[in-house]
Amino acid sequence: MKSLLAMIGCVAIVGVPSLNLSAADTPSAMALLRGVESSRTRHDGLQATLTIEYLAPEPSRSVDCVIELDMDRRRFEQFGKGADEVEIVIVDGDELHGFRRKKHEDVHIYDMERAVGVRGDLAFDPRILGLSDLMAADTTVKDCLWYETSDRMEVLGNEQVDDVDVWRVRCFAGEATSDFWIEEPSFRVHRRTIEWPGGRIEIASDFASGGDANPFPKGVDIVRTEPNEVMRRRISVDGFETGLAIPAERFTLASMDLPVNTAIVDYRINRIVGYWDGEGLSEKPAYSGERPVPRSEPVIAAADQSEPERLWGRLSLIVANVVVVLGILIFIWWRRR
Repeated sequence: MKSLLAMIGCVAIVGVPSLNLSAADTPSAMALLRGVESSRTRHDGLQATLTIEYLAPEPSRSVDCVIELDMDRRRFEQFGKGADEVEIVIVDGDELHGFRRKKHEDVHIYDMERAVGVRGDLAFDPRILGLSDLMAADTTVKDCLWYETSDRMEVLGNEQVDDVDVWRVRCFAGEATSDFWIEEPSFRVHRRTIEWPGGRIEIASDFASGGDANPFPKGVDIVRTEPNEVMRRRISVDGFETGLAIPAERFTLASMDLPVNTAIVDYRINRIVGYWDGEGLSEKPAYSGERPVPRSEPVIAAADQSEPERLWGRLSLIVANVVVVLGILIFIWWRRR
């Protein structure tokens, strides 16, 4: 009887499926985060068209953006209702060219420190969509994933986000933690949170349905909560094409459609380096006034007159002035007689 009960117990234990995956079935946190990086950065030539809606704090507004990327070069054009929201920024490594479409505006040349500092350029790398809330111009995919700056990382387990199986990875950095919900093998990041004392960031991404394993989202909702402010944004991606060969001309001054005589100012050396003449840079502004009269026509310039002619002209002017003054004096004398 005891043997029979023991056998039944063994069968019952073996027959219950395990609720936890074994350690051998669980990928490492590093492997998952590097998988996200690899799936996004392998796309060197791409074009993204998107709309950013700033929902809170008020006033709400939106800007449309077209971003082209080829290796380390990036062209970011944004369109909005405000004068400061119509802008082109071309990024080539650490050198940037920025032009705001306003009357009498110059093209500014500057470095990345100025771009993310006093200028606050929006010109972000589109491959960080769904990974960052602020999306600064110098933020990289690797920066967003924390695997190089974390004190430690761990996989919390297998969960579901919108009926999709994902791995939940947590990174610890000082007093802050960041969780990633990563789908495998596409390495889509469906959700990310960042928490620190006094604040929280929630990033939720939507992806296209179907068999497409594109790691880039079609929509992103961002909520940043701090003691005195709540920031909400919505990013709608209208198009995200990868594997493109972007023409080199798209990263030049000629692609900016500049007005003739636009000054090009290099803020790294604080000087004007040239003027746009319609085809390239010139040292001086292109002449835009009335065309000068050709020398073949009978017009004598002052520089073409001989010295006696110039002297006689001066004497004639002096005599004329003396005659006028004498005439006035005689008239006054005659009235007072």
